[in-house]
Amino acid sequence: MRILLFTDVHSSLKDDSFRYYVASLGGLMKKFNPILEKSRECDILVCCGDLSVFSSGLEHSMEMLKKAGKKVLLIPGNHEDANDVERLCDGKNLVFMHKEVLTIGDVTFAGYGGDGFSERDIELEKWAKDVKKRISGKSVLFTHAPPYSTKLDNLPGWGHRGSKSVRKAIEILQPDLFASGHFHETFLKQDRINNTRLINPGDEGIIIEV
Repeated sequence: MRILLFTDVHSSLKDDSFRYYVASLGGLMKKFNPILEKSRECDILVCCGDLSVFSSGLEHSMEMLKKAGKKVLLIPGNHEDANDVERLCDGKNLVFMHKEVLTIGDVTFAGYGGDGFSERDIELEKWAKDVKKRISGKSVLFTHAPPYSTKLDNLPGWGHRGSKSVRKAIEILQPDLFASGHFHETFLKQDRINNTRLINPGDEGIIIEV
């Protein structure tokens, strides 16, 4: 299965003071063009959160994703309320995946969104233990927060600022592929935890075959 992973598009439609944000529908279309172009070559899309800037532009971004014409699995980032993302998902093209497990073909996907700043999330660790029995064969875990002490959470001048609970979830579930976002400074960085390939796919996305 060819999976297009992406994260942190950050549509705002209000403020473009930060270079990753877009503040117009035209800018949003331009931001999504690389993702939509790559979607032609994939089987499914996975978003690791932060489609918006504190929910501004969220609905427009999700409408844009429908243009891919393929199933998109989504979790909220720290810029979205989970209820808003869930409300805008139709369950067909756009699938809400926060704290969910879904098997498509021969690949099982597990998603956990939100936050990005906490070192520990006991609820995440419990969730990973609870869903472990539902995951077998090829699997993909995606969160918004990056795992601690990896290339995905190593910020210049700040060191490792990721989540120890995300790392624990990876160790529990042992997915073939893990993806996260949150830190723009580590876009496209890759690493490994044991046999799990880790990636921050960036805002233009990357296709990985599982």
